[in-house]
Order: sequence, then structure tokens, then C-alpha cells
Amino acid sequence: MEDTRSLLGKITVSLRKNLGKIIIALLLVFVVSGLLAPLAMAMLVVDISLAVVVLLLMATVLFMLQISFAQMCGKLYREEPCVLGNLLDSFRDWRRCSLWALVYALSAIIICVVVVEGGVLVSYLTAGANRANFYSEDVLGSMLTRMPLLVMVCMGVFFFVVLLPTAFTHLVLMDNQEMSLLAAIKENFRLLKGKKLQLVGFLFRAGGLWLVCAFVFLGVSFTIVSVMYAQPETAEGTLILLSLVSKICDMVYFICAYSALIRLVTGVAAFYQAVKDEAEGKEPPLQISSSQDNLEG
Repeated sequence: MEDTRSLLGKITVSLRKNLGKIIIALLLVFVVSGLLAPLAMAMLVVDISLAVVVLLLMATVLFMLQISFAQMCGKLYREEPCVLGNLLDSFRDWRRCSLWALVYALSAIIICVVVVEGGVLVSYLTAGANRANFYSEDVLGSMLTRMPLLVMVCMGVFFFVVLLPTAFTHLVLMDNQEMSLLAAIKENFRLLKGKKLQLVGFLFRAGGLWLVCAFVFLGVSFTIVSVMYAQPETAEGTLILLSLVSKICDMVYFICAYSALIRLVTGVAAFYQAVKDEAEGKEPPLQISSSQDNLEG
């Protein structure tokens, strides 16, 4: 029976075989992201309206790359032929994938703007800030310590509101080249019906520990930076030590976040394949167990 232990085992085997290729592909996505970000900042100086357009276009391109990366993980999990050139698959299928990436981009931008603006306002008020002391170190430090929480809220809202209900769409698009985007979304809803909580539980088993570690080290890093703001300029030794610890935390955060993303994306592919096989009668009903035996798997 296709249970949690079996699926987690398949994920482990897949990553052992393909981890090098997956890491390089994800690194390429991050490199493109790093190259595009300064472009949006430069446009912000020139023209804010142009910057908004560039930001939206940049986010759409990045989500297209992420769609391709997720499809690559799906192919590698199923042991289908896959090369780094498949990172461009969404651009080859630009009519469907660009529109889907645009939906993701708009959703992410709206969620981030609402959450961050609201969080900054709350931080501003609770810190006792006013026009006279807005730029004081105490106020800025108080606002900075809340940034990890805002990042987590943004990611949480985006996951539960946008990603979770459409978790299979990119894989449905990959398996059905002639299917329209709207039809793919409907098929995604059909396959996910009654299984969203199972998917959340399974993904936590697949990469939850890495994700929790990433959030912890992100929070510690931001906390250290806020402490650095409160240090006097004469405390050079303390500042050097805090800076070193902050860099170590950033490095560990990056490793944990990288690992979590790879395992979560591959986990979605594994869950999708199990649900699809069940729907086609190839496998018995999918069972995501929370028993102690599975916790040890």
C-alpha cells in the first residue's frame, strides 16, 4: 500500500540519484533572481511606475523558472529524461505558463505589500514612534526584530491561499500539453479534493524539519542585526563578533532553506503521482499515516 513511509523512501532515493542536478538547477534560478533584483531597484530611481512594471515582469519570469524547476523535480522523481535545459520548459510553453506565473506574481506582490505595510505600521505604533524619533535606533531596531515574523506571515499566507489550492497545476500542465490552463486548474482541484490536509501533513514530513530550522536561523540572524543597531560605535569587538555569528546564521539558513525547498517540491511531485495513480486505479487509496512507525520512517 502506498503509505507515507513508501513515498518518503521514494523521495530519498530520487534525491540521492538526482541531487546534483537539482542543486545546479535551483542555483541557476537563484542566480537569475540575483541578477534581476538590481534592475528593479535601478528602475525605482528612474521612474516608480516603470519600476512597478519591471518588478511584475521580473516576478513573472522568476515564477516561470520556478514552475520549470518544479516540473524538473517531477520528471526526475518519475525517472524520466531530464536535463538542465528543461529549466526553459515554461518559456517554451509560454502561453499557459506565463499566465500562470503572472497569477502567482500578482498574488505574491499583493500579499507582501499588505502584510509588510501592515506589519510596519503595527511596529511603528507599538514602538512608540512619531515623526521626531522615527529614525531612532530603538525604533528601527524594534521594527527590524519583527521582520522575520512578517516574512513568515507572507510565506504562510502565500502557501495556504495560493500554493496549496493549486499545488498540482504545474504537474497537470506538464502531463497534458494540449490542456488549457483553466482546464488544468480544474483538474488540479479535482485531484486535490479532500486531500489538502493530507498534502500539508505529508510535506511537513518530507521537509518540515528543514523548513523550521530555516525559520529559526532567519529569526536569530535578524535578532542579531537588531542587537547590533543597539551597540555603541565604540564596541568594535562586540560588533565584529555579532557580525560573524550573523553570517554563520545566514549560511545555515541558506542551507536549510535550500534543502527544504528541494524536498518540498519533490514531495509535491511524489504526492501528485500517488494521487494520480489512485485516481487511475493503478494504486490502492493513498494513506498518509501519523503512526509512530511512520514517524520513524
